[in-house]
Amino acid sequence: MIRRVVRSLGPAIPVGNPKEAVRAGLGALIGLVVAGAFILAASADVHLGLFLIAPFGASAVLIFAVPSSPLAQPWSAVVGNTASAFVAIVVCAALSDPVLRIPGAVGAAIAIMIALRALHPPGGAVAMTVAMSPDLAQESGLWFALSPVALGTAILATVSVRSSWRSISDGFCTGRWR
Repeated sequence: MIRRVVRSLGPAIPVGNPKEAVRAGLGALIGLVVAGAFILAASADVHLGLFLIAPFGASAVLIFAVPSSPLAQPWSAVVGNTASAFVAIVVCAALSDPVLRIPGAVGAAIAIMIALRALHPPGGAVAMTVAMSPDLAQESGLWFALSPVALGTAILATVSVRSSWRSISDGFCTGRWR
């Protein structure tokens, strides 16, 4: 009984291929460097570090480590993150109380992603990032949803597709677009 409980607490995924782990890690590294360079060149506030936002890390995990997941497809990633940012900016304008604003932004982001068939879990983190920084949402306005969010996510997806990081040699993922 105890052995069974202990075993159930272990990893749910099979042992990973070291070659694929390196491939995914390098893909994320290159994708984030390229995204950061493009966004920084465009219009970033270097002092705030807005050229790379934390949800890009979560997007990179999905896009490079599980590329055949419906949640990691380019449509889901780009549209999901961007729509989440837009909706969170609107929620920030409507709600000043953080107790309502933050969960309201995440809940609205989930609803809009499902409606757009663009569910991407990091989109919830994008919405939360915006809602936790209402001054940023007010200062940047809708531009924040376009750069860094849409631009950065599109760059990550493009690096993944263009660099063949979406096809995995052992057949675990097919890399097909959905």
